[in-house]
Amino acid sequence: MRIVRYYPRGLVGDGGMTNSVKKWSAAMIRAGDEVVIAYDQGVEPPADTPIEWIPIPHSGRTRWKVPVGLKNVLNGADLLVLHSGWTFQNIRAGMVARKAGVRYVLEPRGAYDPHIVRRKRWLKRPWWVLFERRLVQGAHAIHVFFDEERDHLEALGRRGPFIIASNGVEAPAGEVWDGGSGGYFLWLGRFDPEHKGLDTLLRAVRKLPRRERPDLRLHGPDWHGRKADVGRMIDELGLGEHVTMGPAVYGADKQRLLVQAAGFVYPSRWDACPNSVLEAISLGIPTLVTPYPLGCHLAVRGGAFLVEGEPESLAAGLRSLGSPKAAAVGARGAQIARTELSWDQVARTWLSQARSLL
Repeated sequence: MRIVRYYPRGLVGDGGMTNSVKKWSAAMIRAGDEVVIAYDQGVEPPADTPIEWIPIPHSGRTRWKVPVGLKNVLNGADLLVLHSGWTFQNIRAGMVARKAGVRYVLEPRGAYDPHIVRRKRWLKRPWWVLFERRLVQGAHAIHVFFDEERDHLEALGRRGPFIIASNGVEAPAGEVWDGGSGGYFLWLGRFDPEHKGLDTLLRAVRKLPRRERPDLRLHGPDWHGRKADVGRMIDELGLGEHVTMGPAVYGADKQRLLVQAAGFVYPSRWDACPNSVLEAISLGIPTLVTPYPLGCHLAVRGGAFLVEGEPESLAAGLRSLGSPKAAAVGARGAQIARTELSWDQVARTWLSQARSLL
């Protein structure tokens, strides 16, 4: 099967989506399929990769920038995969695929979650009517990470097939959790406090008696200036001696920060399959989650602590994260990552479902 993944930022993004597109592609190639990533020209692809990278020209500016060379890449393709949602690039790519007679799969990565749909609804509603609805309804299949996400699409009128396969995670190549030598709890992500539940997490820390408050470290890139808001909230709640903020971390620095953490916390108000959680559990770090699909998937199997996303519940969860049973939960999370969530396993799941729909 020849699969074309269209992702313009395939070689310039540094976030979870960019990394996942590469990991999905490499795992599908290992499974014996042919994968191409079509991306916005201007950057040279890496030389040491099994993935075929094809640069294509784009025209237009910013939000209205669209591919103009995608049709040729689709010659001989069985499927086109489009990533994210609410972008004119996807709208144009879907039109090109329909005209070329190539089926396309949408991989929205939570873009149609009701919380996201409600954000800037005054813009999204006309966009849906003019563009997005046809893209969603015309997809040969929609890839969601967990079955619960189907409801979001069906509420928008989607009636076609779904491919259900979680994101994967790589087995640790170096150090694993050292038992928490750093003594701190860690959060990694972008500073979108509403989405990621950072405001609630800070209130949870404030609810704990001073002697029980953990050393909490928050690391990640800014998002629309909201990192400063989180800093102000830390000051307003009097948590400066307990909570620190830092930049996004990568490579060996990120690995060190993770393996020395006493626990990992990811209290999103909504989410689907956050890569940071997958990375934390793969290292055996005790992890605290809220009821998004990956969190529920792990907790029901004993691989994470699950609490509601309210300050009182999160405060109790922070106590659990520092309890004697935390190490066993972390070990179970690592086992789930190895046995259920490797990239090769999830890629085979995806490919099996995709073939059944052709």
